[in-house]
Amino acid sequence: MLNTILYLILLLKHEAILIFVVFIIYTVFATPLTKEKRLKAMATSSTLQSAPPDKAHGVIFGKEKGTVFFSPANNEGHTIVFGGSGSGKTSALLIPTLRSWTGTSLVIDISGDISSNCNIHNKLIFEPATPHSIPFNIFDAIDQTTDVNEKNEKLERLAYMLMPDSERMDDNAKFFLTEGRKILAASLIAFYHQGKDFIQICEFIMGHSFQKLFNAIDASRCEMAIQYINSFEGANERNTAGCKQAADNAVKLFATNDKIKKVVRRPAKQELSFSAASAENSNVFIIIDDVQLELYAPLVHVITAQCLDYFSSRSAEHTHAILFALDEFASFGKLDITADLRKLRKKHVRIMILTQSMADIDLIYGHAERMAMMNNFQFKVVLGASDTDTQEYFAKLIGNKIIQNHSISRNAKSVTRTYTDTKEYAVEPAQLAHLKNELLLLYPDGYIRLSKNFYFM
Repeated sequence: MLNTILYLILLLKHEAILIFVVFIIYTVFATPLTKEKRLKAMATSSTLQSAPPDKAHGVIFGKEKGTVFFSPANNEGHTIVFGGSGSGKTSALLIPTLRSWTGTSLVIDISGDISSNCNIHNKLIFEPATPHSIPFNIFDAIDQTTDVNEKNEKLERLAYMLMPDSERMDDNAKFFLTEGRKILAASLIAFYHQGKDFIQICEFIMGHSFQKLFNAIDASRCEMAIQYINSFEGANERNTAGCKQAADNAVKLFATNDKIKKVVRRPAKQELSFSAASAENSNVFIIIDDVQLELYAPLVHVITAQCLDYFSSRSAEHTHAILFALDEFASFGKLDITADLRKLRKKHVRIMILTQSMADIDLIYGHAERMAMMNNFQFKVVLGASDTDTQEYFAKLIGNKIIQNHSISRNAKSVTRTYTDTKEYAVEPAQLAHLKNELLLLYPDGYIRLSKNFYFM
């Protein structure tokens, strides 16, 4: 007893230390924070910030009690957004983001709803279905190159954009695709150097048999183009015709659609036009009506791929932020998006992809590519998920919580208390189908639940 009293007296002599220890114990044990609350308290870092609506500028995620959570425009970090139709992908994320964005933007705008609700400066509208749309020069990057070999490389790349790989093809279809791409590359290279425009080349391809097309390529005396078609020498004519048909299918939209013919061309002098480089100084909206999306998918794919190529090679002198937003991402074919996501982190270009589900991406890219792609998004947002793949992915990514169970057993002589820990999902997969006016944001430091920030509310 005496030793205890002496010990207490000693402690009282160091009152400041005692108070500090008590404070630490109280902070850690008496006022525990849930994971979500801790993250909300942390959300003032450079990764994720919070501010009143008029002070939030960048990628806007959601709100809580009048405070908006966002990632500043000049930060790094791509965003992917999942949500079914009507969940608020554009109205709660993309439109608020564009309204606050301090740089420039390039937006795939399905149905024009995004553009019509973004009254921002320096707006360019490319709407191929309308008669007065500005033109898109598909040869712009090639025309800007002076080196012949580099021109040919870009023309080869264009052939790949027009005939991209697909996960849904069997071996037979892949053969015709790969070999048909050779015919397309040979045609583009040979006839570009003859001064033909893109539409003219597409019309020439579709308007001639493979024999006449090969003869025209031979007559061009373009060595690189001829090398491509030499591989067909002695080949089965039926197979060659099948390869030519694959090339025809790739250019059909450009060779037969009168609206596309009017807008996909080299612009006249002083004519306002659109190319990948336009996003340096303008906010570009590519408007495709949703009923025409499947028909116009090859055009949207080429535009998107060329813009990604431009952004990936963007000069270091360009330091202002560009937002590249792709609505209905899975609707316009396979892109080399995974490699581009890595490259663009240091190019001051931020990608925002909006899609409905993991399944939609898997159909185009396959499971393995989708997983690699997802690792390059610093911000992942789910506004609603009805499919099990998306639900399971986010539930596993968010992680588990520990539930402590307490049981008591009694007998005539004693009482036994047993404590067991069990793991449960912090957010159950099925809950992701019923978020209503909430969303879940996963960011480098964890996750947070926020209210949807609809632009019209």
